[in-house]
Amino acid sequence: MATIAFFQNRLGRTDGVSLEVDKWRVILEQRLGHRVLYCSGNDDVPGNYVIPELYALHPMTWKILRNGTVKFQDYLSEADLERDIYAHAEVIEEKLLKFIGDEGVDLLIPNNLCSGGYQPAAAIAFHRVIRRTGLPAIIHSHDFYFEESGEVDATCHTVASIYERYFPPKLPQVTHVVINRIAQQEIQRRKQIDAVVVPNVFDFNQPPWQVDNYNRDFRSAFGIADGDLLFLQATRILDRKGIELAIDVLARVSTGKLREQLNGVTTAAGTPVDERSRVVLLCAGIVESIGISGSYWDQLRAKAARLGVDLRHAGDRVRHSRGEAAGSASETVYSLWDSYVQADFVTYPSYWEGWGNQFVEAVFARLPVLVFEYPVWTSDLGPTGFEVISLGSELAGRDEEGLVTVAPERIEAAAEEVVALLGDPARRTGMVEKNYAIAQQHFSMDTLEELVTALLPPGMRQ
Repeated sequence: MATIAFFQNRLGRTDGVSLEVDKWRVILEQRLGHRVLYCSGNDDVPGNYVIPELYALHPMTWKILRNGTVKFQDYLSEADLERDIYAHAEVIEEKLLKFIGDEGVDLLIPNNLCSGGYQPAAAIAFHRVIRRTGLPAIIHSHDFYFEESGEVDATCHTVASIYERYFPPKLPQVTHVVINRIAQQEIQRRKQIDAVVVPNVFDFNQPPWQVDNYNRDFRSAFGIADGDLLFLQATRILDRKGIELAIDVLARVSTGKLREQLNGVTTAAGTPVDERSRVVLLCAGIVESIGISGSYWDQLRAKAARLGVDLRHAGDRVRHSRGEAAGSASETVYSLWDSYVQADFVTYPSYWEGWGNQFVEAVFARLPVLVFEYPVWTSDLGPTGFEVISLGSELAGRDEEGLVTVAPERIEAAAEEVVALLGDPARRTGMVEKNYAIAQQHFSMDTLEELVTALLPPGMRQ
């Protein structure tokens, strides 16, 4: 039995990286019998070993992040920023070494800390730790600083040079893992690094999510009636998620003849839609503070109000798992999976994703999905044959508020297809069952077990 440690700026949340780490843990711990530890910057999840400096919102980490990737404004010179980065790296390095030594860690698996670009000090620290300890490492890169997500852009030569040298570390005992074919090609072209593609997966062996005594009141908890149509946006609330496109579609669905055609449709709660029913877009993910604009949620709310779309946020009441504290002992805290149980449709209009976790979750929940065909969808997911309501693959530009748009005819066609699908239960069932079978074949935990086992040092494979 080996001791294997996962590292990330935060773990135990509903973001894609946290959820994927949980799946790797199941393989390593439950199927292969290893001891698995989590080390992260957030202190709100029991069991995580906490190094506060790993967290993006740690004061110094945040200062470096904002000045190094958004706007250089708090330093008189690059030399001052560089001094802070390397001093911060030393702090992280020593705390990592203590954790590794105290726990007898045999294998390091940093997730995104050495690729995404948010944590220059952490990437330097991991490079040094891997060299000093000689331990094997699997660098799991879900995102890269050079990708066209628009999230990370070095503000100065100091940060750009750190990206070039340390993101990701090119060391003999390091195995590199990426989550899609585009990243695999780019890391080879840019860094001459060979990487293994391990797609994000889902546990299709678990029981289906169903209404139970715990989640039965999910709709009422957020003021949503049983006769309302509930469209679920399960991702984090972050600029590149393209949630404004879902608002555009639902603005059309909610008015005129299309809205009239929804009357009589039976919702997931088992109640027919009538004239009093609302079309609700519920965002279940956290409002992400690391983004391009920093005001994305406010922009979404303003747009929804302008277009008459009923937009809501589940806040802290939808989290990684049931029953976590949410500031009020009298309020139920639901898991992310509970939100799918009560939904009629899932919106997934991201224009940039490293993979598509919430899409596969929607497929497991047997829900239809509205998709913008982002690049990795086109390269990795779409070719398997999934059937979706598509917004196309081309953005038309940005509006006066900086929110993305697609051609009006795309919005109109998608809205018509959504309404037609909701009104045709047989077609809907055929679509979701087909998608389920495809995902089960290509993106299951059994697939992950084969791939992860092959990545481990030989002595850890049994």
